[in-house]
Amino acid sequence: MAAPAAAVPAAVYVAGAGLVAGAVWLMTPAGQRASQSLGEAIVDGGATAVDNIRNLIQGEEEDTAPPQAIPQTQADTDTATRRCDGPHRGRFQAQGYRPSQEPRPVETSVPWVRDCFAPQRAEGRGMVSLLLVQTQAISRQGAGLRGACFSRMSQHVNSAPPSGFTAGHRAGWGINPAGQVRRNTAAGPNAPRVDLEVQAGRAFGDV
Repeated sequence: MAAPAAAVPAAVYVAGAGLVAGAVWLMTPAGQRASQSLGEAIVDGGATAVDNIRNLIQGEEEDTAPPQAIPQTQADTDTATRRCDGPHRGRFQAQGYRPSQEPRPVETSVPWVRDCFAPQRAEGRGMVSLLLVQTQAISRQGAGLRGACFSRMSQHVNSAPPSGFTAGHRAGWGINPAGQVRRNTAAGPNAPRVDLEVQAGRAFGDV
């Protein structure tokens, strides 16, 4: 009778170890590339990006080469030479509510706080994707309603200058009462919308 009781802590330990291992893998270059591909799949709906995720994960499991043999992204190779010019802070936010357009209010955000290096362009696209996932968890209809806003925001991140957007930069798109995507200032009061605010430092450049 004592054996089943002892199995529970062991199972908890194994599950906890798995979560730790997963978190560590996401910090590797392969994990970061998979995360970026996931963001592209969510925003663009591209089957190619989904295949990239599968290939990257399978490649990581099958790769027996030493860690230095793993290809590095540009961000990985630039980190050592990038200048620490933080802090960098800001957030993406999905908010606004019109009862005639969606069943419930949506309010969720993806912030960033960096002491040293600013988030780069690819990471910004991933943040937009994460905001979409969080919005879907609150209301699938609300996420669908803001679909064009998420797309515009992803394009906006891609359009950042090489040095990135600087503190004070704000951008956003909302849905007007006719269901059309417009800049927030033209979408009307309480428009369902997606916003970006750079509160300090820089964000989404190439350096």
